[in-house]
Amino acid sequence: MLFSVLIYANEDFIDALSSEEREALLKKHRTFHEHTKANRNFAAASKLMSTGTSVTISRESGDYVVTDGPFTETKEQFLGFYLIDCATLEEAIEAVKLLPLDHGRIEVRPVDFFEGSDFRNGERLVINAS
Repeated sequence: MLFSVLIYANEDFIDALSSEEREALLKKHRTFHEHTKANRNFAAASKLMSTGTSVTISRESGDYVVTDGPFTETKEQFLGFYLIDCATLEEAIEAVKLLPLDHGRIEVRPVDFFEGSDFRNGERLVINAS
């Protein structure tokens, strides 16, 4: 079963980290990568750019409205995600415990629909049609 691992933290806090603190944080992400790849759970990952680079699209009175930035003001922002393939929610939770949880939150949510390439360990599987 595919699980999304959604990472939320305060952008200002993350941006203020020293290079040593940032490296310690990234070390935990590398540990998670190594773990999920070794267990063949890794499917995909993305780090999102700052919310200041985003736009929100809505529909009001039949017109599309594009607004700079995220739709809601929150203390924590959505920073990125992983997509992992685990047999159970419990297995996904155990893997997520390797990620840095000291200054944010991580939401694990089953994925109901995933269209696209078949990803395993971050590699696209190519199926030969011949």
